[in-house]
Parts: sequence; structure tokens; C-alpha cells
Amino acid sequence: MSKTSALPELYQNHYNAAEKDIELFVSTFVSNDLEKPYEMTTEQLRFAKAMATGKFSEGWFAGGNSSGKTWTAKFIGAHFANYKIRPHKPDFESSAEFFETPYNILCTGPENKQAMELWQEIEKAFKESPFLKFKVEKVTTGSRRNTHPVMELTNGVRIEAIGLHDKGKHIEGQTYDLILVNEPADARHLIHCYERVLLPRMWRRGGILMGFGTPKGKNEYYNLWRRGQEELDGHANKYFEPTVYSQYSDSRTNKFVNQDAIASGMLGKSEDWVRERVEGRFTDSAFSAFKDSDIDGCVDPDLKENISATTTHNYIHGLDFGRKGDFTGCITWDISVRPHAQVNVYRAGGGMVSWENIFEDIINIYKKFGGEFIIDSTGMAGDMQREWMSDLNIPYIPFSFGGSPAKKVALINNLQDFIAKRKFKMGISDQLLTELRGYPADLQDKGLETDMVMALALVAWGAKDNEPLGPIESYQR
Repeated sequence: MSKTSALPELYQNHYNAAEKDIELFVSTFVSNDLEKPYEMTTEQLRFAKAMATGKFSEGWFAGGNSSGKTWTAKFIGAHFANYKIRPHKPDFESSAEFFETPYNILCTGPENKQAMELWQEIEKAFKESPFLKFKVEKVTTGSRRNTHPVMELTNGVRIEAIGLHDKGKHIEGQTYDLILVNEPADARHLIHCYERVLLPRMWRRGGILMGFGTPKGKNEYYNLWRRGQEELDGHANKYFEPTVYSQYSDSRTNKFVNQDAIASGMLGKSEDWVRERVEGRFTDSAFSAFKDSDIDGCVDPDLKENISATTTHNYIHGLDFGRKGDFTGCITWDISVRPHAQVNVYRAGGGMVSWENIFEDIINIYKKFGGEFIIDSTGMAGDMQREWMSDLNIPYIPFSFGGSPAKKVALINNLQDFIAKRKFKMGISDQLLTELRGYPADLQDKGLETDMVMALALVAWGAKDNEPLGPIESYQR
């Protein structure tokens, strides 16, 4: 809703209709040359129409290189900003309500660089348009009070660019009607930022969240994207959420890029490279120690953590003590069932709780389940940890990485075997899944959070002695 009486006839004739028709809005109002109007690709239009229905609270657009991802966000950002589109709310009842209602848009990404790239495209959409340029009231690229760029429109819309770096701590205090995430696959701690930062920033407004980016392995971006698919690889998707929309976009559907260059770039490339970089599909990362498809095969969303113990069952624990400032992780399996069931996941420390608290928690785990603990007893700290367990009167089996790098290889190889053969089932434990998906194939994990991976590897090492015996050999020769 806006004042249109002073507009040229072309704009007057289309302005109201373009509020419900983003294709018309882009060709008429965003285009900087009406003789050569912008056109949306079929995939861009499919995504934009879905997000305008009001059926979805999130949308994830996975596309190949040059598939039009950023321009999709640009078109949607300009459209929503111009009309203050609120898919989950009724239309404004009056012009006064339209202009007086605050409306905020956040452009974000892994760092300020990606957030700025998207913000600048939306800025161009307004400043280069013969019509929309008059909607811009003020642009600031940084001040002492606000270090990030802000564009303010005459209709009361505020568009900001802030990166997700430092776990999104720079995005605080503001509420948003629309959040646009550029290249989410590159964001560190994406799930943390999504759950702890982005979603809370929209609750008050009933806003909508959209992400646009090229897949880079089945990482946290994939975890968010897959919730919009009813099926994955021909099977019912256990992660499906009806309020989430997601789609692929193949670079070859974008007629505005050089298709000969795309075809040339595909020559000699692997099938996975083409699927990811051209088709915009998620593939298992060659740089991860554990295949994402295998990890998914071990996940049972219905399996809860902290399950009650059964007196007739046997349990085993993997315990990785944290160093100063690190986390201590402990994972418990019920090895009386096959696949083994992960019944308890414990993580504490990080400089936020005392060792006394951790010891008390470990004692409580032992009292609840019984069983032996496989502990990391590497180095000088290992002697102290063995002493701790003895003082606590908890039975344990030490595992030391010291002396030979082959020991760590054997530990991880055993866990790879358990995961690949689906020898256990686990519930959805975000920290554990994040560490598994990010654990490097070359085992060079220095500087990474690995406490839960190590706890899982230790419990799998203890469980391998409880595997079924092989077939009985014939006594006949």
C-alpha cells in the first residue's frame, strides 16, 4: 500500500498488481531499462512464489554456480521491502498503518563480506531503478553507533547487513520481518546461529527466513535444507517439516549466463563436482572422515536421550575428559540390543562448571547404568584421569593414543566401521552430529571441537568386543 497518484501511467497501472506478482514487479519496477526488462528464471520464480504463499516460515534455495541465487534474494528483498510484505499477516488496512508500522530486513552471511554482497545488490535494486530510487531516504555505511551498513526507505523499512561471525553475537537487539542468509554453507556454527540468534530475532514479528547458497558437502546447511523435502533419495524424509520449503536450482536453467562456459567447465570433472557445482545438489564431502549418508543412517529421530536404564541390560560408556577450558563428553550405549542404542549423551565443561560438578555427574551416570567406562588416558593427564576414576570407584578401561599414531587411526577406523554398517542408533544430538560431519578425513583435528566424536569413538571401541562371533569353522579339512 502506498501513494501512487503522482506516478507515471505505466507504474500506476501495474503498482498494485505487482504486490502479488513478483515477476511483474521485477520486470517493471526493478529493471533499470524498461526496453530490456529483467526476467526471472523458472527456479527463481518457483521459489519466490512459494515464499509468498504464507505456508512457510523458512525457505532454502540450493543452487549451482551462477544459478541466480543472489539475484533471487535481491528480487525478493526488494519486493518485500517495497510493499512491506508479511506472508503470515493480513494486509494493511490503511495507508497510515502501512507507513507507521516498522519493518526490518537483515542481510547476513558467514562474514560481513557475504552480508555486504547481498545488501549491496538490494541497494542497487533501489538506486538503479527509475522508480525505486525515490523510495530511498538514507544510506549509511557505518557510524560510531552502527558499524554496519543500513538503508532506510521512505515507507519506514530498514535494511541492514551484519555477518554471522563470532557465533552471530553482532546480531542483537533488533527484530526482523525478513532475514536473508547469503552462502549459509560457509558459515561456522550455522545451527547455533540459526537456533540461538536468527530465530529469536523473528519471533516477535512472525518473520520469515530464507537462505541462498551453493552446497558444499552435507554440512549444517544441508541439515536445514533437507527439512523442506518430503522425500530424500526416494525414501520418506524423517526430518521433514511442513513449514519449511526447499529446492534445488541447476545452473543450466539460467538462460542469462553463458551456457557454453558452464559446459566447458564440466569437462573432466567428477560426477559429484557436477552434482554440487552445477546441479546445486548436496553430496558427501571427500574431506570428512564419515559419510553424511552413513551418519544419517545411524540417526533415529524417535530415539530420545537420557533413556531410563533396564536392569537386565548391559551398558558401556565412552568418556573423553576435557582439558582446561575444554568440554568433557560421555556417551552411553545399551549393548544388549542390536543395533546398539545410544541411551545417554553428556557434555559439560568449557570453563563453565567445576570438576567437582563433572565428577558428580559421572558418578550419577554410573549409578544409573552401571557398566565400564572407556576413557582417554593419553599423556600426563591420563595418569591423573585414571587416578580420578579409581578414587570414584568406577570401573574403567584406559585407552591411550600415546606411542604410535596408529592407535588413533585404529580408534577412528573402528568408529567408521560402526557408522558405515549402522551398528548403533542415536537420537538427534546437534553437537555430536556437527562434530561428526566436520571431522577431517586426515584426522588432523587440532583446534576443532572433538570431545563428542572422541567419546563416541571410545564407546564404539569398547563395544567392538561385544560383537557377534563369526560363523563356526568346519572341523573337516
